[in-house]
Amino acid sequence: MRPVVGVICETSQQGLHVYHQTGDKYLQALVRSANCAPLLIPALSGAIRPADYIDRLDGLLFTGGYSNIERQRYGEPSAPEGEHEDPARDALSLALIPAVLEAGLPLFGICRGFQELNVALGGTLHPRLQEVDGRFDHRENTDDPINVQYGPAHSISLAEGGLLHQIVGEFEFMVNSVHGQGIATLAPGLRVEAEADDTTIEAVSVLDAPGFALAVQWHPEWRSWENPQSDKIFTAFGDAARRYQSARAHGI
Repeated sequence: MRPVVGVICETSQQGLHVYHQTGDKYLQALVRSANCAPLLIPALSGAIRPADYIDRLDGLLFTGGYSNIERQRYGEPSAPEGEHEDPARDALSLALIPAVLEAGLPLFGICRGFQELNVALGGTLHPRLQEVDGRFDHRENTDDPINVQYGPAHSISLAEGGLLHQIVGEFEFMVNSVHGQGIATLAPGLRVEAEADDTTIEAVSVLDAPGFALAVQWHPEWRSWENPQSDKIFTAFGDAARRYQSARAHGI
């Protein structure tokens, strides 16, 4: 039986109704590269406790999304009017992350999920990375075809001996770049796993975590099965979920 991986939902207003949803690309990567069964987790943190999920899952994927984390969550003034935020998702993710880490449940964060991990553990973000001196614009050109938006954009350098280096077996490779925010202050307890040439942190792991705990700023889920590095990352996450599933089944 495949391990069951919870997938964090974001909320979206469509007409008069609110929806809890996630992108197909994350689900495809979980099935095709990680060989796991995805289960959507709605952003209903006020009604459902983290423990209601954690005891039933073998891993959790914190996905990317179109919204930004509320700035006051990391000590910044409120965002200007019109910036897309998702307080319901913030509440869900920031409550779940500490509980997931404590339980040793495998955790994988992507883009917004990478930023959520940093904020949940006490780090801060650059609200607009492209406005920081010395950083290049990490956003996609929305006029490009989607395969161009998610195509290789810049290289990253990996920390020798880190978790990501162990998984992919390389010191440098190309990644896509589809984000407007980034880590400003690294949270205590996080290790830098990779950086871009402009020193933007591109991957982190959780030091002393009892289970798999990795997050990346780019989007390895995009056709992961066609990209060697992305496929290895999702396979490693899936393997961690299988080990957790086995240990849970044997009461370890």
